[in-house]
Amino acid sequence: MSPAPTHSRPVEEPSHDRAVGSLLGAVAAAALVGTPTGPAQRFAAAATAASPHVPDGTGPETLAHLVRTALRATASSPGTDPVSTAWVRALRSLVLTGAVSAGEPVLEHTANDDPLGASWRALTRTPHPADGPARGAFSCAHLVDAVWAAYHSHGDLAAMYTGALAGARWGTSALPLQAVRRLSEHTDPHALTTTALVSLNGSHPDRWPQLPIRDRPELRLPPFAVPHPLDPQVLLGNLDYLRTRPEEVDAAVSLCRTHPEDAPHLAGPDWVRVWLHDTPGRNPNLHFTLDEAASAVAALRAEGKRVLLHCWAGASRTPAVAARYAVATLGAPPLEAMAALIPTVGGHLDNPTLSQAVAELSGLDLPDPLTRLFPQGLPPRRPELRTSHISG
Repeated sequence: MSPAPTHSRPVEEPSHDRAVGSLLGAVAAAALVGTPTGPAQRFAAAATAASPHVPDGTGPETLAHLVRTALRATASSPGTDPVSTAWVRALRSLVLTGAVSAGEPVLEHTANDDPLGASWRALTRTPHPADGPARGAFSCAHLVDAVWAAYHSHGDLAAMYTGALAGARWGTSALPLQAVRRLSEHTDPHALTTTALVSLNGSHPDRWPQLPIRDRPELRLPPFAVPHPLDPQVLLGNLDYLRTRPEEVDAAVSLCRTHPEDAPHLAGPDWVRVWLHDTPGRNPNLHFTLDEAASAVAALRAEGKRVLLHCWAGASRTPAVAARYAVATLGAPPLEAMAALIPTVGGHLDNPTLSQAVAELSGLDLPDPLTRLFPQGLPPRRPELRTSHISG
């Protein structure tokens, strides 16, 4: 059983995950179903415009306007159209609560070709898969299923509207990273992340996502990276290695908050940014997210790339995903992989839910990771992580 949620940073609030999911979900849906890049680019341009205008019709620009309207703290009606008003109300409720509202009769009975009604019906009528991490089944796969249901019934635009609603329901942590890689060929995911969180919380130029995290000298760590013991072309490291060693890797899978200034040398599809927190109880799609991150490492390696897998400190999230990669791609035993990888990076078990989830993905129960993995006691942390409680 996972521990109860603990005190966390504001960015770990589930509504932030879902707010970003509402914007990224629309373009991820387009990537999933193979929509031409034009509509996705138009959506992204409208969503991130400094002075957006109110468009007519139901095209990608209108979708961007409706999502931004729903996310704003002072959300108001997008106009006099009752269908648009109901759709905005439904999306905002999803972002704030994570639950589908009791009913939206206006959306239930729209014209058959109206993407607002079609997306609502796809969201609410598509069955939810039963959660079964050990067999590769995740309840958040409902997001993908709903997008495909809308696409098969009503086409590309309905799929994008459904991606926005389903992203608001499940969060950006539920988006397939292969789709995020495809959308990043033409759209900067960070720009949409910033738009979503600024819309939800207001502008805060002194903090992430508008600024890089921990960029002041006193908050930086020595650049750190070591080869994965089972695949030396995967480096396990920290954020400051990404920032300071651009020549060392061809691609990165980032498990912490990042900013474009952290890796301007990487092309969009070669920089996979994962929404994953290092606080127990703050990852609503934990098993799926860990599995997707490991699969992203495998995909980049299959393309012949040298990959940096990292989080902020490279001590908690990084060995968890590295262990899942070792198990799912390289055939390593799960408990042995975790027991080897945590000491490899000089890491820790401050967040045992990560190791528990890695074990559960292999059908194993791990109620007490420390005792099971390190019966003689956990090896010491890396020297720079010993002076204070640094997770990560």
